[in-house]
Amino acid sequence: MGSTRTAWHVLLTALLRQRRPRHFQIQSEVPLSAEPPRADHLLLRNDAPGEAREPAGTLRRLWPLLPRETIVEFKSVRRTYRSRDLDRLWGYLSLHYAGAARRLGPRADLAGVVLLPSRTRSLDADAAALGLAWLDLAGGYWQLRGGAFALYVVELATVAEDKDDDLLHLLGHGEARTVEARRWLAEQVGAEEIAMAMRELEGFDEVLRTVLTKLPIETLLPALPVEELVAALPPEQRLAGLAPEQRLAGLAPEQRLAGLPPEQRLAGLPPEQRLLLAPDEALRLLPDDYLRSLPEGVQAQIRARIGRPL
Repeated sequence: MGSTRTAWHVLLTALLRQRRPRHFQIQSEVPLSAEPPRADHLLLRNDAPGEAREPAGTLRRLWPLLPRETIVEFKSVRRTYRSRDLDRLWGYLSLHYAGAARRLGPRADLAGVVLLPSRTRSLDADAAALGLAWLDLAGGYWQLRGGAFALYVVELATVAEDKDDDLLHLLGHGEARTVEARRWLAEQVGAEEIAMAMRELEGFDEVLRTVLTKLPIETLLPALPVEELVAALPPEQRLAGLAPEQRLAGLAPEQRLAGLPPEQRLAGLPPEQRLLLAPDEALRLLPDDYLRSLPEGVQAQIRARIGRPL
């Protein structure tokens, strides 16, 4: 449990291994997760009693519920709640409370919040397995009662519809439906610090596509290079407005013809290139006068195949 290992720990390990039943294995100093526990957000309340409180611009019903410290876990549209995520959050709360004993008083000073698009069956199942009861706070806000710490669940999609909050709609549905939301998203992606933080994360290309389908690419410069922005566009949008020869520029002949049936491959080739696809028996029937009329490179390839010198 503690971070300090003593000589007594070694003795206990030896005792357990020597005197254990044979159907048990004893492992010591075992990491319980691949990564160290890391909450998405820690909210710290620092207002004094009786102090005038500034109204919130989003999630207005949530802030008055929160105690001195709150651990927040966010589940996005593309990576929403998964089974046992609630157990993980309870673990974070317990670890944080144990480590903040000097700063926090009673357990009521700490709470947890799950922000997610909508309630899921796996969340309901985990809450039931932990013996927690749902209390409807209205408008997409819930409290899970029965645990050691206060725990709130916020359904972002419901709150967004209830309060007509399009920025929450963006997080709850993954879609920017108004100019305001699209412009806000573009400003965030266009900010160098935020763009650098997101660039290597899952879903960054999807965020870029959401912006680029609605706003000009120049909006995001200079934080992101043009080639990175263009790479995030769907293929049909990258090619929109280009002439056929521009779309094919830089492609090798075999790349231009990839995926085409044989008749379409032949139709798109110059006559001399079609000759190279003919069998050697047919090429041997060609007269010398015709061969001499072909480009030197094509003529050389045909003569090498049929063994007919100049």
